[in-house]
Amino acid sequence: MSTDHNHPFPTSKGINGLRPYYTPGLNNGNYTIVPDASQQTTPYYANEYDDLIDSKTAARELINFTLLKYLTTAVSSPFEVSKTLLQVQYMPREDAEVTSITRTKVEDGSDDEQEEYNEFTEEEEEEEEEDFYDEHNSRRRRRHSVDLNSGTLDVNDPVFKKRVPVDASGYIVRPSVYDDPTRPPHQLKPIEGGVWKGIGELLKQPHEGWRSLFKGQYTNWLYEISHLFLQPTLEGTLNDMFDLYDDTIPLVHLDRVGPNLATLVASNLIVGFLLSPLELIRTRLQVQSASPLRRKYKGPFHALRTIIQEEGGIKGLYFSHNLVPTLLYHSITPLLQNVTPLIIDRVFRISATESPFLYSLAELGLNTLEILVTLPLDTIRKRLQCQIRTRTPGNKRFEPVVALRPVPYTGVANAIYCIIKEEGGRPKKSNRLQRKNILTDWSLRGLYHGFNMQCTSNIVLFFLHAINGIEDDYEDF
Repeated sequence: MSTDHNHPFPTSKGINGLRPYYTPGLNNGNYTIVPDASQQTTPYYANEYDDLIDSKTAARELINFTLLKYLTTAVSSPFEVSKTLLQVQYMPREDAEVTSITRTKVEDGSDDEQEEYNEFTEEEEEEEEEDFYDEHNSRRRRRHSVDLNSGTLDVNDPVFKKRVPVDASGYIVRPSVYDDPTRPPHQLKPIEGGVWKGIGELLKQPHEGWRSLFKGQYTNWLYEISHLFLQPTLEGTLNDMFDLYDDTIPLVHLDRVGPNLATLVASNLIVGFLLSPLELIRTRLQVQSASPLRRKYKGPFHALRTIIQEEGGIKGLYFSHNLVPTLLYHSITPLLQNVTPLIIDRVFRISATESPFLYSLAELGLNTLEILVTLPLDTIRKRLQCQIRTRTPGNKRFEPVVALRPVPYTGVANAIYCIIKEEGGRPKKSNRLQRKNILTDWSLRGLYHGFNMQCTSNIVLFFLHAINGIEDDYEDF
């Protein structure tokens, strides 16, 4: 061993004095070995950067989706508002109209208190029915023929002694929804037509206009977005809980569809129940008058606060008379929508790839059957949502833009019975001499307002699918 004067540590041949135990070629853990270019891996900061890019992309797609959903709800809002007004408006036959009268008010200022009662005006004999409309028209003509500007304003004049029915709050109760002189100025005439007729009437109404076509649109957007996020999440959680197949697999490809169909319907039912306050607020915003003096709710959040304060808090918000129709609607609707492809594939034995036209035709028929079942439920649900049963003094009245039934419905069965018994459109003069029977006394028309619009949209989708299937067959050929 030799000593170098320039190095304080002894050195020997082939051994470094500073690192005597280092052996070249061994992968010692204390030293960093730089691999060649073919073996280099992505650094940690690069993975973080890729994750950040993926997060930004997902956030951008989410924002784009919500904006697109907002635009689609805005486009469909005029049709939804008009359809809701058609569903909730009270259009009875004049011989079966219900009025609620609590007292009568003499026009000279004195009130005559009477016991509250429900007056069901219906002709009992055929002979009186023939003269009913003639008497009604002559009475209307006499009312219009009275000129208050002519003569003297004598307090003893019979005109000022006429008794006018009013409710408990002092508001005049109209003898008929078709009576023009007693109709409030903010209220529309009965819409005797379809969805387009309702849109036109809203545009012509001085207190409504084009802005009324978008009433409740923001609330509807909140409901749609919330439902799209909550329902699949809850369905996936239920499937994981019961160890079922992935919810992304269509039901038609499963051997046992019962458990997955049960979790799907249950998730829709639970989410529909949780979001039912948004549906309640949406309906009332669409139905209420847009007049600043008559409007009860200023917006969705004000409506939520007002309903909680006036109608029994959170319990009244969820467990009121709207509970049963809400549960029925949100269980039957998803069930029928998801059973349709199963029936076509396993009962009708029609394949979407082999016979696209027949598949679309069968889908159109089942979708029409679905409308026949769900539309009455939707109509009853919206009518019950417009009923405010609290009578707290000092609360502002709910003023609808269309006439509602003055006597509230007691439940789903009562609503179905009353709509079928009382409504169905105004009788024509040519039908005055017809005998009463089950066909004239009972009508399902009141339960199916908006049926034509939904059927038209289904027919348009049918033709689009059929054309798409024909194009695919042509390309294969």
